[in-house]
Amino acid sequence: MGDSVEQVRPFWRYLLIGIVGALFALAVHPLWGLEGRWFVVAVVGIALVSVSMLFAGKFSDFLLIVLFFSVPLAGFAKWSFLDERLSQDVRDASLYTGTLGVGILDFLIVGLYGAWAFRVVVLREVLPRLDRLDAWVGLVVLANVLSQWGAMQPLGIFALEHQVKYVLIYFYVARHFRRDHLPWFMASVGFAILAEGMIGMLQFLDVLPPGLILDKGAGSDRLEQQYVVPGIENVSRATGSLYDSHALGTYLSMLVPFVLVFLYKQDQPPRLRLLCAGLLVPAVIALVVTYSRSAWLATFISTSIVIVVLMAWRERFVAGSVFVAVLAGMVTAPWVLARIFARFFEASSDLLLVRFDQFPIAWAIWRENFLFGAGAGNYMVRMEEMNTNWSLPEPVHNVPLFIGAELGLLGVIAYYGLVLFMVLRLWRLVRQRRAPYCYVALAAMAGILGYIFDGMSNPLFREPTIYMCFWMNVALAVALTRLSREDALVPERGES
Repeated sequence: MGDSVEQVRPFWRYLLIGIVGALFALAVHPLWGLEGRWFVVAVVGIALVSVSMLFAGKFSDFLLIVLFFSVPLAGFAKWSFLDERLSQDVRDASLYTGTLGVGILDFLIVGLYGAWAFRVVVLREVLPRLDRLDAWVGLVVLANVLSQWGAMQPLGIFALEHQVKYVLIYFYVARHFRRDHLPWFMASVGFAILAEGMIGMLQFLDVLPPGLILDKGAGSDRLEQQYVVPGIENVSRATGSLYDSHALGTYLSMLVPFVLVFLYKQDQPPRLRLLCAGLLVPAVIALVVTYSRSAWLATFISTSIVIVVLMAWRERFVAGSVFVAVLAGMVTAPWVLARIFARFFEASSDLLLVRFDQFPIAWAIWRENFLFGAGAGNYMVRMEEMNTNWSLPEPVHNVPLFIGAELGLLGVIAYYGLVLFMVLRLWRLVRQRRAPYCYVALAAMAGILGYIFDGMSNPLFREPTIYMCFWMNVALAVALTRLSREDALVPERGES
């Protein structure tokens, strides 16, 4: 009886497939009436859907890996749909303050959450539990929501959408990052360093123009746009695929620690050590030719944290390589160090003083609504109304004042509370010394601390690529804690 049932099931299964196939053939019959190019587009689309179904089970993993590799392209989007009545300064600063954009990240988010919804509804996948860090993330969103009261629209709503997008990325990565994703994540870091380093060097050599993210292939004059700084006004500063040279420098300061920790990892194969050492070359060169002093200092802080911890762990080759790096610095001093010192000590003091003039304006905006701020994305509008002393028409070059002016005291508490608890979570993983999580946690922690230091004199903390990197690190703090806890339970399960 059982055999007969098993024989019947394939028959009905194949019959159903045949019926569905016939219906599909009838549905696409109008394709023959299309023009040639649209017929090709439709056929290719159907073929791609068919091929994608071959790895439907791995679809979410595929999109997550693509998400890792797409971080450098976070700013390549159609933005920002702002009203033409707004001044050019307001529109130009929209990437600083958060704006509406449609790009590859948005499609990836839709795909990831659509696949997750399918698994939850159809496959009955259990929803993950909330993490303590989620409360601080929720407070960041709440601060953006409450700041909408009295904010000029659509700037406020656009900035809120910008924030929610990155929170969605955080929540998905934090819940779905697995140990087998770690090699892909590290590969994406190496890809980003190599790509940004090569693009930055070519921009410095005038082979590529600097304003790639500003132009986005439109062929406008913004392709050549960059800051003009006295002393280096004739230098093509590296910007990579980011908003400007400062943004590229900050991004590299957050990526270099990941390469550095795995360069010294104890059980690392020699070929991977060599690869990590090779990636440091374009990273350092691109970092130098950004001419960003804040990024140089941020990188010094992030790499110093890594080196100190690795030396405390008694990792091999650390002390020797530091000695070699010092010798290399002495050899290249006539060119590299001379330019670095000139950038720090010979630059006009007016470059810094003009930024300090922004501080009183930001504080005045903050005091108008001390608890909830002037509104997410509204800094530049309020600055234009209050800028009576003709200060630099840009966001204030100080993240606490920037957030306070837009989101009030609640926003400052939420943002720095999130950073504090994330760093403590990562530090706890570092102290546990459970490989490979401790290495990734150390790199993420060092990069975040450099990022926070950079924000004391730089308003670019919400530039799309940098902000994406920040929220990836927040997600890692949650995911690595979960993975480390699961690994710690494995021996107990075996004993039971």
